[in-house]
Amino acid sequence: MSVPSDATVLTDPSHQLPFDDKILQVSTSEFKSNFNLHSFKFEHTLHQSGLFEIPRIVELARRVIDRHSNRDFSALNFKRASIDAKFTAMPQSERLAETVSRLGEMGTWIKLSRAQDYDPAYAEVLDSITSELEALSGLPLREDITWATMTLFLASPNISTPFHIDHETNFLFQVQGSKDVCLFPASDRELVPDREVERFYNGNAEAAFYRREMQDRGTVYRLEPGHVVHHPPLAPHWVKNDDNISVSVSIGYCMRSLEDRARVYQANYILRRIGLKPVPPGLSSLRDSVKRTVISTLESRDPKTYSEVVFAPMTRLKSPLNAVRRLVKR
Repeated sequence: MSVPSDATVLTDPSHQLPFDDKILQVSTSEFKSNFNLHSFKFEHTLHQSGLFEIPRIVELARRVIDRHSNRDFSALNFKRASIDAKFTAMPQSERLAETVSRLGEMGTWIKLSRAQDYDPAYAEVLDSITSELEALSGLPLREDITWATMTLFLASPNISTPFHIDHETNFLFQVQGSKDVCLFPASDRELVPDREVERFYNGNAEAAFYRREMQDRGTVYRLEPGHVVHHPPLAPHWVKNDDNISVSVSIGYCMRSLEDRARVYQANYILRRIGLKPVPPGLSSLRDSVKRTVISTLESRDPKTYSEVVFAPMTRLKSPLNAVRRLVKR
């Protein structure tokens, strides 16, 4: 069973990936004890494959742009970014050739999503890594995975990626350059209170605020080519690039178990909006079950995007309200 994707990629059966052995290099016991619970660093061999050199990534970007897939390509100016900034404060850059050729001086952050849908070799890498992760975890991950994706990041020297949280479980592979990644405990609700997580699951990607006074709760991982760090779901993090161009590969998975928790947060957001004080996920299995059951009726039965997987219930709830607002304004 191959990983879920919203597009079919035809792979040349004669094509062989340039890996002599496994891509991931980590002990099974360390992996099992930390997976989806704690951040940890280990090693990989993607940087030795030649698949993630900048010229090849530029060709990938051109294919994305040629297909008018704006959702899968973005280039932001991070020159004035800081850890406590917001992504929406960064102006967009649209000129691909100039952006890449001047990456060393422009303060640019480039994101290419769903790389596996535009290059069959990347699809094979994603499938291979998923198989290795399933073996390491000892869990039937493919049965739980609802969305899998490979995202490529190119970043100019010395830029910072703002503090934020993500829904999915993630593995960040460094393939060129070096940088620091700071990860905080995913369960720390003082650092990121429940209300901020609820707002995140209502569709506000910037809901989590950086609290500088709590910086000592984070662990800073030094990433060099050949290093990979695991981000548990909802683990807050920021990234600070060294004085070099950085290329990273992010492998992310949405999972049914994670969406179940998301539905509870989404129900709590609604309950809080009407004046109630809902209990967080995990404190009452009965209440969690009721919330999940109700909110899951609004899920997309055939999701085509990450947003549909995670945010469809809230989008569907807000659509009638937005329609009413538009009518009122007329």
